[in-house]
Amino acid sequence: MRIDIEDRNVGVGRVLTDSPGGFVEAMLTVADAAVVSLSYAAADNEPLERCMKTLGAVLPGRPVADLFQMNNNVIYYNIEPELTRSELVNASYAVIAVKRAAADWCRKNGVDYDPSVCGCNCMDER
Repeated sequence: MRIDIEDRNVGVGRVLTDSPGGFVEAMLTVADAAVVSLSYAAADNEPLERCMKTLGAVLPGRPVADLFQMNNNVIYYNIEPELTRSELVNASYAVIAVKRAAADWCRKNGVDYDPSVCGCNCMDER
């Protein structure tokens, strides 16, 4: 699916993972300041894809501004099957990508947001 990254209804966030060539890109579609859908692209990483699929199931209808308060628990409590200990880092990659997508949408639409509300520096691109 081709998405115009300049589209004001879409926010895009990307995170590089620790594996060579690894990445995840989240694409939020938003209407009336609420998530309509989440699509994603990820390097060949099945646990990361499950994390993104889980977020895609639980985020629609949520206000974009609320996504900055989200943490990995949204994945841990909703993913099937559970992540193994070595797969837990994928939840962080997924959540950060979505927060960056939310920030992108906010910037495009002139919506003030406070990235410090999430308590980390995840808005810093890597």
